[in-house]
Amino acid sequence: MIAKISRGWRAEGLIRYLLGPGRFNEHVGQRVVATWDGAPETHQPARAADGSFAVRDLVDDLSAPAVAAGVALREPVAEQGERMPQGPVWHCSLRNSPEDPVLTDAQWAQVVEDLLDRTGIARRGDQDGCRWVAIRHADDHVHVAAMLVRQESGKRVHPYRDFVRARETCQTAEAELGLAVTAGVDRSSVTGPSQAEQEKAARRELSESPREWLRRMCRVAAVQARDPEAFVTALGELGVLVRPRYGTEGQDAVAGERNAPMVGYSVAAPGDITRAGQPVWFSGRTLARDLSLPKLVLRWNSAPAPVPASGAATQKHRATVSPQERVAAIDDAVSTMEHATATLAAGEAGASADGVAHAAGDMLAAVGAVTGRQDEGERVRRAASNDLDRATRVPGQVLPSRWSPVAKALRQSAWRLAATRTVGRHAEGDGARLVLALAALVAEIAALRETQARLAQARAAKRSCTALRSSVQATSTRATSNGPGRSQPRNSSRSRPQQPPPGPARAAKARQENETRGRGR
Repeated sequence: MIAKISRGWRAEGLIRYLLGPGRFNEHVGQRVVATWDGAPETHQPARAADGSFAVRDLVDDLSAPAVAAGVALREPVAEQGERMPQGPVWHCSLRNSPEDPVLTDAQWAQVVEDLLDRTGIARRGDQDGCRWVAIRHADDHVHVAAMLVRQESGKRVHPYRDFVRARETCQTAEAELGLAVTAGVDRSSVTGPSQAEQEKAARRELSESPREWLRRMCRVAAVQARDPEAFVTALGELGVLVRPRYGTEGQDAVAGERNAPMVGYSVAAPGDITRAGQPVWFSGRTLARDLSLPKLVLRWNSAPAPVPASGAATQKHRATVSPQERVAAIDDAVSTMEHATATLAAGEAGASADGVAHAAGDMLAAVGAVTGRQDEGERVRRAASNDLDRATRVPGQVLPSRWSPVAKALRQSAWRLAATRTVGRHAEGDGARLVLALAALVAEIAALRETQARLAQARAAKRSCTALRSSVQATSTRATSNGPGRSQPRNSSRSRPQQPPPGPARAAKARQENETRGRGR
């Protein structure tokens, strides 16, 4: 069972949606299954002639304590730069796995009551608890809407660690009702795109949200750089807007001189703007906890720097490597991955194994960077990256507590590979070698997570392994379709880093070029 929690202001809008047809008429059998007073039948909205529900009475009953206490039910207008407060409407969805048995309304009511008791929103037997309602419109999930104002005292309620308490509720329900077991709270998960972000990306015809694209670009830049300044440079070359943040002694990063070390950064995707026309900024930690600058520095310090390529401009972020060095880097990456795979297969466990798994994430970023736009498997590898990112996290902490020699070698090899920038023209074979070696390593990570009873991470690693192998098949199909004797498509970006399309930067650039051509006609 999975719980998702959000906060808002408009109880009426939420109730109308939950009891409505849904966006695609996916809501079936809408009904109230539990309420704060234990009498859901008295709050069941009547159905109008057009099939809609008359929700006004239910909304008024739910909102009565807030209205009496003078709590606003509309989002206030925030001044520029002012942080918006959280609304009084608390919303939680509880969803079962498709393989789980269908629960009765009474069983769902028990789960919801346990949830509200644990979170402190409505303790059992507390007459001053908040008002709430549970609505069901599908077999596998229910929604809970609560007004965070006490019924008698009119005091506002601010649930403490409600995400953690919701996870505890789900695990209890799994044990008592025979549901599929899910992982516990690991405090390392990333925040996925909100519904608004997804809809915005769809309107702009993007294949992924800016948040997801930025997270992927930061991971690529993290293996192309070895220090904060080089990291900022790499992000800029990947088409990302970057805003470094310096210590109190430093001046504004955009304004000019800096006399203090960099302590953080924010990134934005070109074309992703607010209503006021300003870029939508994300801090590194907002994208992922291990992408905060302090964690990136720890990662860069976890292994020795790779041996610089012969003839490379080592003082610059971008290095020019010879074909021989490129071949050597690819061979080294394949060999290191094979050694790491054998190490995990031999029973490497604990923090040492976690270090290898985390370093494998760097290797996937490096492989994706050097093979991007080389074949038809790039989009598949993007999905593999998202799943492997989940499988490499360490519950309860961000980075592994120690890095074994195998993990250090794997990370060092990933840095060396990323420095080559590309596998070269007509090098589908080298790309396939890298991806297949990585798929074998990910398969062992899946087995590791199974032995550690981290089932969700094991499933994610298996999906990643399958996607990696599929990407090789996509490449092979493309190569076969070109026919013998035909030259493979050449890489058109020789001097700039590979940017996995279609990201926000590329989409915005394409629209700008189209508009320019249109004006020239």
